[in-house]
Amino acid sequence: MLKSYYEILNVNSNATKTEIKNQYRKLVRIYHPDVNSSLEAEKIFKEINKAADILLDDEKRKNYDKYRSSDKIFYNKNSSNYTFSDLFKTKKDKPKVKTPQPKNGEDISVSVNIDFNEAFLGTYRVVNIAHSIICPKCSGHKFVNGSKCSYCDGLGEKILKRKITVKIPPSIKDKTKLRIKGEGQSGLYGGKNGNLYVVVNIEKNDELKIEDGIVRYTAQISPYEAILGGNISVPTLWGEAVIKIPPLTKANQSFKLVDVGVLNEKTNKKGDEIVKILIQIPSEITDEEMELYKKLGELNIKRNAKYC
Repeated sequence: MLKSYYEILNVNSNATKTEIKNQYRKLVRIYHPDVNSSLEAEKIFKEINKAADILLDDEKRKNYDKYRSSDKIFYNKNSSNYTFSDLFKTKKDKPKVKTPQPKNGEDISVSVNIDFNEAFLGTYRVVNIAHSIICPKCSGHKFVNGSKCSYCDGLGEKILKRKITVKIPPSIKDKTKLRIKGEGQSGLYGGKNGNLYVVVNIEKNDELKIEDGIVRYTAQISPYEAILGGNISVPTLWGEAVIKIPPLTKANQSFKLVDVGVLNEKTNKKGDEIVKILIQIPSEITDEEMELYKKLGELNIKRNAKYC
């Protein structure tokens, strides 16, 4: 004689829903394919699922109890399941499968700092990002065989950490936002991945100034350098450069450095740098230096008197 659904779950016909649920969970832990891969276990697993589906639904159970002794219930040998006639079908029997709509992943935003020279030369930065994916073990359901998923700790998702090398192009402006397509949060149900946005912060430079594509720098020299002339070192976007200061250089006099300025991406040529000269008076001098300045003053007076 074929077993009834009560016999399959090993409960009596007066069992409560709680008793049926508890017994069903106990059997699932024994015959679920994840823990028992035998062919017999697979058949039993299908039977207990069918039995629980009927006995845990009030209307289905009522119809089953009413007609289980009649010929309206028969056993399908091919599927190892009990099958009902249309008399047992209810509105709940109709599948309510709702196809999830594609959901695009969210964007991720990070910031990087670069110095003044890197902003014009271009550079690279490695950024650390973290984004979530659906747990591959529980498929986002948070539980496996009635127990909390151990792989994602019941969260339904897993956090992945990655390092991405970002190319920062030359002549970039402060607060520019670079987009790295598809490196944001993962999309769901076929949705597109979000994007990674990298905000570039340029550190201030108190020496070099950029005005209308021209680099400007103010160099301070001593009085004797202004009178005697000489070589001085000045910073540029591309490193240090040496310029020759001629004798008798005046304050606010400017010199041009060619091909050390901002790179023009269209022409692939560098612009100029203008160096403005300031004569710096020392705050302290030695007695010997003071005597020399006095002699210079006396010589200057004699020279002026000569031409009077």
